[in-house]
This record gives sequence, structure tokens and C-alpha cells, in this order.
Amino acid sequence: MTPPPLPSTASDADLERLARLADSALRIEARLTPKPGLVDARNAGAHGDMDLHTLYVSAQALAPWWVTFATCGSLHVDAHDAELLTALRRIGRAAEDAMFTATGGINTHKGAVFAFGLLLGCAGRRLGSGRGVDVGVCDDVAALATPLLVDDLVTSAREPVTAGELLYRAHGLTGARGQAASGYATARDVGLVAYREALELLAAQPHLALGPMARDRALLHALLALLAVNNDTNLAHRGGPEAMTRVAARADGLLRLGGALNPHYVRLIEAFDDELTDAGLSPGGTADLLAVTIWLSALPPASHLHH
Repeated sequence: MTPPPLPSTASDADLERLARLADSALRIEARLTPKPGLVDARNAGAHGDMDLHTLYVSAQALAPWWVTFATCGSLHVDAHDAELLTALRRIGRAAEDAMFTATGGINTHKGAVFAFGLLLGCAGRRLGSGRGVDVGVCDDVAALATPLLVDDLVTSAREPVTAGELLYRAHGLTGARGQAASGYATARDVGLVAYREALELLAAQPHLALGPMARDRALLHALLALLAVNNDTNLAHRGGPEAMTRVAARADGLLRLGGALNPHYVRLIEAFDDELTDAGLSPGGTADLLAVTIWLSALPPASHLHH
């Protein structure tokens, strides 16, 4: 199933570039190894129903949809936020259907569809209005997504249906909606900062080979930084809030040892991976934030001229 083409006033090349970056971010995140409790080239982590091949099949099925989100945003420049949200949600449901069809019903990237649907929708809206896309697109997402948090979780009177709604009622955890309403502050202010700092430190060591290997090492460092602060509802769903606390403390401990900048980082993170895998704990929400971090790392820094 592929999305129908949409006419747009924004440059097709610009929209497609942003879409390709989302596709690339999912694939880079998938094969990054070792990731604690997550599917990677080493193992399937705490997941009994998927492996790296499943993630690639899912990414392939989602690839044509990213430009549809961006194009939708470019066509809603003058529309109310509620109208754009409705349109993006409609595309999101269709993209999820494509994912589930490709994976045989396995939820591989539902969180990523939610995150990149919003990010690409807001990026497309910027392009449609003649503005550039930089990291400041996160501010646009915060404005657009705050009603999702308020209407779906905070003020909703209906009975909780999803795991996220149940966790909000029980523990006040806002999950993916909270991340969106914050403008992906965890990815922007923690993941992206840790990634760039690690890259800089690695570049200062002349004996290290840079390129994809350094990028991946810096991304593992960013993942540890994200795990140390993120209230991952996937962990809470599988092991309760105490699992979140335990994983955050473990990641923080590794960061104190230097994180992925420690010479023995592979062995240290593999041990963390084994612990989470044995405990059946997967920080899937943090994996989505890492993919967002990768996408944001390809954009220019936020310009404050338009704020």
C-alpha cells in the first residue's frame, strides 16, 4: 500500500529530502549496535516477535509515507492547527496499516510514525510558507501537539484504552504525547547535545578513525544520555515505574564511567543489553527519541529570528 500523491506549493526536492532523512534515521537507529534491550545487529533484545530484518521490512513499508506527511503540512499553511492534526492523524493511521501489513501485525514503528508524522508535518508547513526548516521546527511541534496531551490524556473523561492512557492515569506518565507537546525537548536538549559533544570529543582524538564508526559511537553515547533521563513508558508498561528508575540509574552509572567515550564502551553496553534482555525490558520510546535525534542532527541549528 502506497500513499496517493498530493500536489504541493513547496519544492518537491525539499520535501523529499526531509522524508529521506526520516527513512535514514530509522535505518541508522535500527542497525546501531549494541542497544540495551532493543533490536539490533547483536540480538532481538527483549523482543520475542521481531528482529533486525523485521525493522528493515517495516522501514521499507513506511518510506513512501514520510513525504506524504511533509506534503500535507505544506498544504495546510493557512489552516487551523486542529485541521492539520486531523489530516496528519488520517495519514498516520494509513501509514500504520502499511506497517502492520508488512510486518504481519507486529508493532515495529508506531511511535516513530507518531513522532515523524508531527515533525514532517510541521517541517512541510514551514516549507509551504517559504520558511527554512531548522531544529526550531520542534517549537512548531510543541504548539501543534499540546492539544493532543491535554485532550487525549489530561482532560479526557473517557475510560483509558491504550497502554499510554492507563500509565498516565496510574502514574502521571505522559509518554509519546508528552514528548511531542514538549517539542521533543529530550531529543533536542539531551540527545542532540550529547551526540554533538561526543562527536567533538572523538574528533579531537587523532588516532580514532572518524566517519560512520565515530557517528555510531556518538549515537550510543546519546542513547545512554536519553536513557538516563527519559521516562520511557515502554519500560513502565513492561516492568512498572521502578523499571524506568532502574534503567535510568544504570545508564547514568555508565555515563559517569564516560559512556560510549570509555575505551571499553562496547563491553559495558553489551552487559547493559544482556541485563535488559534477560529482564524482558525494552526502552522502545527512547529508541524513537534516538531516531528523532538523528533526524534533528541533519538540520541547521534553530534560528530565533522567527520566534
